[in-house]
Parts: sequence; C-alpha cells; structure tokens
Amino acid sequence: MISFREKSLWVSLLVSAVIASIFGDSVYTLMFLQPNTSLDDTTALIMRITIAFIILEVALHIALAMNQQEDANIPEDERERYHRLTANNAGYWVLSAGIVSCVIQQMINNHIDFDVQNSYSNYALAPIELKLVLIFWLSEVTRFGTEIYYFRKES
Repeated sequence: MISFREKSLWVSLLVSAVIASIFGDSVYTLMFLQPNTSLDDTTALIMRITIAFIILEVALHIALAMNQQEDANIPEDERERYHRLTANNAGYWVLSAGIVSCVIQQMINNHIDFDVQNSYSNYALAPIELKLVLIFWLSEVTRFGTEIYYFRKES
C-alpha cells in the first residue's frame, strides 16, 4: 500500500506537471506569437500560475488528508526523512545551477546586442522572471521525482 507521504508526492508532481504545461503553453504564446510582451503580461502570467498552483495543491492535499486521516498525522520516520533530505539536495543543485546559468545568460545578453533571428534567440531574450519560474519548477519536479524514486526503490 502506498503511504500518505508518497501519495502526497504524487499529487504534487502531477499538479506541477499540469501547471507546467499550462505555463509552457502561455510562455510559448507570449514569446513566439506575441514577441513584444510587456512586464505587465509576464507578471500577470506568473501571478495566475502561482494562484492556480496554490489552489490545486491545497485542495488536493486536503482531499487526500480527509481520505487518509489516520496516516496523515503519523510522524516522519528516519527512512522518510532521509528520502526527503536527499531529494531536497538534488532539487537544490538543479535550482542553483539553473539560477547561475540564468544570471550568466542575462549578463551576456546585456553585453551583446543582437536582434531576434529565430525562436532560440527569442527565448534567450525572454524576461528573466519567466526563466526563473521555469528553473524553480524544474527544481521542484526534480525534488518530487527523486523522493518518489527512493520511495519506489525500497518498496
């Protein structure tokens, strides 16, 4: 039987995947179909995605906790703690590498003045806010996936 914490991880991973697909579609629309986007457009997109993520996570975790009330309050054991810390470590490295590469790319973009020639350079000139949200999402998916991997590895 799958534990409450593992089900919670699956819910978080699936919510992240759904929200990421919506975010990816919206970023594609902003970057490739409407190349001259304003800061208000990107801010509104990030706010909508954040609110949707919070609402889905809270609602689904409440439903999961109501379904498994006895398992929801069990304290974390050493094995689960080890899995959580290992997954946090993996997610941290993805987040750190992504942020450093994003900052380096922004520094290069500020010193090299080039026009949009194709879709790849259009992404390189994307607002840093959109790139940081993407990096955060990748680190969270890495964290959830790593923790699920360790749960499944032992069962």
